[in-house]
Amino acid sequence: MNSSFKPFTKEFLIALTALSLTACGGGGGGSPPPSSGNPPAPAPAPPPPPPPPSGSVPPISATVQDITDGHAVGDARWGNPQRDGNPIGNFTCVVNTPDAFAFNAHVSILVNNEAQMIPSRIGSHTLPAGNHCFYTIHTHDSSGKVHVTPDAAGTFTLGELFQIWDQPLTNTNVAGITGLPIEVFVTDNGVVTKVEEANWTTIELKSHREITIGVGTPVTEIPNFTWSN
Repeated sequence: MNSSFKPFTKEFLIALTALSLTACGGGGGGSPPPSSGNPPAPAPAPPPPPPPPSGSVPPISATVQDITDGHAVGDARWGNPQRDGNPIGNFTCVVNTPDAFAFNAHVSILVNNEAQMIPSRIGSHTLPAGNHCFYTIHTHDSSGKVHVTPDAAGTFTLGELFQIWDQPLTNTNVAGITGLPIEVFVTDNGVVTKVEEANWTTIELKSHREITIGVGTPVTEIPNFTWSN
């Protein structure tokens, strides 16, 4: 026997066993798979709401404005509307307007949902003595109330108001405001109706009827006015 051979020591065998386990992945589960480094894709954005259907109407404002006292409503835009007293179409200017068939309607003009002041004294003329004559359709203040004083029952229209005011009312021009979309609504007893452009000038002025003309951005709510005759 070779006297140089030495048996393996206990410490050598323990070290050899540990080395074998490490090389084979022993001792339990391996490392988790590496992450790709990319965050999860974001959820897709919800689709935009559909546009309102054609002919839809905005709600009536919950704020009721009492204009019995005739206070001004809206931003001043138009100058002195008085006429020269000469006949305008079928209308003449009279000093003593009849009361038997008189009534008030209301007109609002909104530009980008901001109220514009309907001028006082539309349809009037100052006489040399300082008093006034009035056409059948006229205003006394800047509240938007339109006073109609016919001598007999009849039909009186928004187009005639604009004719007496000497302002245009078309699908491209409302009293000199141009280049913006236009929509018109009529409110009767809390019911709102959108009016097609072909019929704007023929909208009838009626007692306590509210006519809303929206220019620019779509009307978000219909003004709500009340007054005593």
